[in-house]
Amino acid sequence: GVMFLDEKKSMATGIIINSKTKFKQSETTADNPTAVANNAGDGPASNGGNAGSTAVGGAFFHARPVNDKWGWTFAFNSVSGAALDYDNGADFAGRYWASEVDLLTASASGGISYKLTDSFAVGLHSSLTYGQLDMDVYAPGPTQPPLPGSADLGKVKIENGDDTEISYGASAMWQATDGLRLGAVYNSEITLNFNSDLNLSDLPLNTTLGANVKVTWPQTLRTSAAQDLNDELTLLASFAWEDWSAFDSIPITVNGGTQSLPRNWDDTYHFALGLRWQPEKMWTYYTGIAYDTDPTKSTDRTADMPIDRQIRLSGGVTYERDNGHKIGGVVTYADYGDAAIDNGGNRAGPGNPAWTVKGDYSTNRLIFLGLNYGW
Repeated sequence: GVMFLDEKKSMATGIIINSKTKFKQSETTADNPTAVANNAGDGPASNGGNAGSTAVGGAFFHARPVNDKWGWTFAFNSVSGAALDYDNGADFAGRYWASEVDLLTASASGGISYKLTDSFAVGLHSSLTYGQLDMDVYAPGPTQPPLPGSADLGKVKIENGDDTEISYGASAMWQATDGLRLGAVYNSEITLNFNSDLNLSDLPLNTTLGANVKVTWPQTLRTSAAQDLNDELTLLASFAWEDWSAFDSIPITVNGGTQSLPRNWDDTYHFALGLRWQPEKMWTYYTGIAYDTDPTKSTDRTADMPIDRQIRLSGGVTYERDNGHKIGGVVTYADYGDAAIDNGGNRAGPGNPAWTVKGDYSTNRLIFLGLNYGW
């Protein structure tokens, strides 16, 4: 899109993200007994309270047409992130997946653009992504009747994990008519190998080991359209495909041995519609709704990634100053669904008896509050 700008443009953004994530186990009955006990194995596991948090972030974007054929862009932002901290995590029902997760990513991207015709331009870009991972999980103990579980073996703490990866992408924009613009962006897969410390606490051997945890972000293809309905109103739409089936497991390698945490996710599809209204030169208003399909089933869903279908509602406003600079604000409400879990694994001990977590998230939402300044 840089080739359709009359001059260079920059934007800086800041954002506050507030999440509320509350799990509730299914009611215990004779047909649905408690399958996971507390850490000591002498009572029921907890629901984990509110695992949400409040975080801040920011980004920077720059687009510069060099002449009528060439241009370049730079951006600094984040591809993804996660912050979950279940209350009393040692007794949380889903602690064998995670009791606390902190995942941070930051990307620096550069690209070039070329205008093939007066109405069609293409671009190539590359990104350098840095990631950092800290995560606490618990190792289950053997079953001990009549309780649903015995005391846990201990806590496994993955910390100081980081990695840097290069990815690439391509894009195109077509000014199909005076009032219709069409765009497409492809981004390649990113796999971060978090070389980390694996601290074992309260296990038969308390020690720190070197470990590698591999996490994959999928390749994506996103298309968009903007249709001017009149001089004031523009209809916006987008459709995207994300290759989440590549996220089938999280391999963890320690001293040459590898165990995988299964995920079995499916590809997801994104649909969005919006409106941009500019009743006067100084003020522009935005609103929109988006829907993303469910990436997994309840039998594969885990408490470290409680994601279901997603619905997002957004509203925003931009004010243009006399010098041409723009100040904007946006609020987005994201509902991540009830993220039902009916999943489990096996305990240590004779016969490797099974454990299961059943329940859903009574509250599972994020609120984004953003400010931006463009010049």
